[in-house]
Amino acid sequence: MEDKPRRILFGVVNLTPIGIAAAAMVALAAVITGFWLDAQTELTQPMLFWPFVIFGLTGTMLGLGFGMRNDDNFARNLIASFGALLAWRFSYFPFMVVAGWKGSLGEAVTHGITGISVVYPFFVFFIFAQNLGIGVIASAAVAKPSGEPTKGRFQFVRNIVHKPPRVLLWLLAVVALPVAGMVSFSTSSDLVLFNDGPWAEGIEAPPIHDPQTNPYTIIMEEHDLSVPGWVLAVNARITYPLVPHSPWGSAMAGTLEALALENPVATTRDRIDEHYLAYMAAHARIHDPEISR
Repeated sequence: MEDKPRRILFGVVNLTPIGIAAAAMVALAAVITGFWLDAQTELTQPMLFWPFVIFGLTGTMLGLGFGMRNDDNFARNLIASFGALLAWRFSYFPFMVVAGWKGSLGEAVTHGITGISVVYPFFVFFIFAQNLGIGVIASAAVAKPSGEPTKGRFQFVRNIVHKPPRVLLWLLAVVALPVAGMVSFSTSSDLVLFNDGPWAEGIEAPPIHDPQTNPYTIIMEEHDLSVPGWVLAVNARITYPLVPHSPWGSAMAGTLEALALENPVATTRDRIDEHYLAYMAAHARIHDPEISR
């Protein structure tokens, strides 16, 4: 049977060689954008917001295209597209936090080896890579590929991609989506189509604080939280100690600690904004590890 290009919703590139090249180009663009962010003397929230959204959505769509490349059924493509976008929305804030943590790990390594802090090439790359995985998983969970995978190198991987372990993917969704949902929708005010956006006003970064204690432990001990609020606090409590004591990482975690303690019972949107403020404040440490405000 003649191999022909497959139709993918939203016009995303599809066939594997083209898809791999597209993903590599976007990944490179994410890294370059990260270096550009690192080079700025000051960051504004929109400078962070747009790369997070653009590279996150691009990753999701490329993952969707890869997962659905062998399935031309319109209904399944539509379901997969809806599922991928839903997963992107649910995981938006958790993925921001996880990518920031990976950025701090990258900074700890580069600063330890070279004395230079490199943060956002890791940060933005993982925003893209994590969402690429979301798109692949969401589409593979419903795709019914036609034909047989091409024979060649990496045939074992080809077989898995062509015939994914659908039961395991659904099990992953059943476990992960409720947790991500409670983190992303911790209060009724968070039940909106999209819970983030570029700030219109030029809000200045807060003073840098160095870490003292896990603020989320204090919040959980001193305040009555709803179930989603408790899940949000538990996730934050677990991830907070994992941030390394590198210049940017310490400034980010410490500033986030101070902001959280100022607003202990907060919405998810509050926590998103606090992370932006912490990123903006900690940015000064990329250029001067000893700086404080």
